[in-house]
Amino acid sequence: MYNHNWYNNLLIVKEADNAFTEREQIFKKIAPLLARPEFRGKYNLCLVHRHVILEPGERMVATGLISQPETLPDPTPSDIVPSSWAATGVPFEWTRIKAAEDIIAPPPADLFREFSEIVGEGSLLGLSLALDPVPEGQIWSEHVDHDKRQHILEVKPVAGPWGEQDKLFETSWTPKPSGGQAEPSLVFAVTCVCNVCVTVDEVVSQNA
Repeated sequence: MYNHNWYNNLLIVKEADNAFTEREQIFKKIAPLLARPEFRGKYNLCLVHRHVILEPGERMVATGLISQPETLPDPTPSDIVPSSWAATGVPFEWTRIKAAEDIIAPPPADLFREFSEIVGEGSLLGLSLALDPVPEGQIWSEHVDHDKRQHILEVKPVAGPWGEQDKLFETSWTPKPSGGQAEPSLVFAVTCVCNVCVTVDEVVSQNA
């Protein structure tokens, strides 16, 4: 059975963002790895964090652009596949697919091995399935509706408006192709708008 306590002990996005202090060094090492032809367009670098508190038996499952806790049998149904993994290869988010041809294979063991050698197995960084491309001048944005226990993705203009800067966090990065002999780089692919970042202790206090 999935260990919901492991997920609940993940940092919230604000805490994870504050703890991720070696961005430039990590990005320089990860970009060439994820830019390889066999991985490009399939996997992104992601900030490992939780969205809500799970109950026993629950997992975060995306249906379309909305993720929310669902109680799933073990093993999981064939139309629900992992979509995000910690550096150790442990999945922590899932997505519901419509057809078998929509399945993207999870990152292979060799990728996890090289990835964990760079970031460390206890890292705040993981891998996620790449999101669909968006038009020029737009970007994926995420936020959490804590009342509904839902994580919501939407496409927004890069120019905003975005609100308060101290409530914006980069949570996913994708390889950017390089020209000539230049090394590939990583650019952020998802911005999290965290109007209400709730810690585990705060959830316990609210439910007391």
